[in-house]
Amino acid sequence: MTFERIADDLRQQIRDGELRPGQLLPTQSQLMQTYKASSLTVQKAIRLLRNEGWVIARQGRGTFVTRSADFEDAFEKVAGDLQQQIYSGTLAPGARLPAREVLAEHYAVPLNVVTNAISLLAGNFLLRYPGELPGDEVYVRDWDDHGFATQLIHGRLVHKIRDGSLARGATVTVDDVVDTIGGDPESADQALTFLTLEGRMKKAHQRNGSMAYVVVGGEFGTEVPVSVQPVDEPDEASATPRNEFPAVAGVADLAYKLERALERIEELEERVERLEGRDAD
Repeated sequence: MTFERIADDLRQQIRDGELRPGQLLPTQSQLMQTYKASSLTVQKAIRLLRNEGWVIARQGRGTFVTRSADFEDAFEKVAGDLQQQIYSGTLAPGARLPAREVLAEHYAVPLNVVTNAISLLAGNFLLRYPGELPGDEVYVRDWDDHGFATQLIHGRLVHKIRDGSLARGATVTVDDVVDTIGGDPESADQALTFLTLEGRMKKAHQRNGSMAYVVVGGEFGTEVPVSVQPVDEPDEASATPRNEFPAVAGVADLAYKLERALERIEELEERVERLEGRDAD
């Protein structure tokens, strides 16, 4: 039998209740005997069922019929892991993601879980499609995308704080960030502003009058505020990722402008004090 026919038969057994949720699937050798098929054919059938979400492989235990709870956390896990690979540099700007089938195999999840995770990260400005609609090719965005650059710098600074590369009390400047991480000064400044607003850094004036940032905290929850909303498996032609990031980018711009306004207020207050001091004299 071909692997498609074996997969069809096992699907029907699951639908009919002969194979119940949580039940262990027959072993590979048992399936080979039942269907008079080769090892490779049986493996392809099981892989197909796993990609479709009918079964789930548990290392060292075997393959089980999927329960409704098996993939509750899978979406967040895949999206979070890919996001962390981008922040750590494992997936560099401009790099192409492995095929969805490869990712599904790696994370032992159905294809729709991978599709949803990719759509989330594309909507949050970390990934991009070459065309206007989602397809098989997915890439990490490039440095010339300002919103991506700000988010990537923020994420990599978080990574450095977590692994101890930036210890509590360490001082960095915008130029330091651009030299060590990349991006442009404006993106670096906005990323540092984010960390300041989060209470992870504080501003410090240097003797030469320039601005620096001092690390004051190291524990983080979520590196970037994202809205996690799984969706059903989309059609390739109609699936359009939700774009959550512009709201985040808008906050960054407002924070940036607010910081500049506060600095201007401080300068005006100093001038008022100096003028009042002259009048008193």
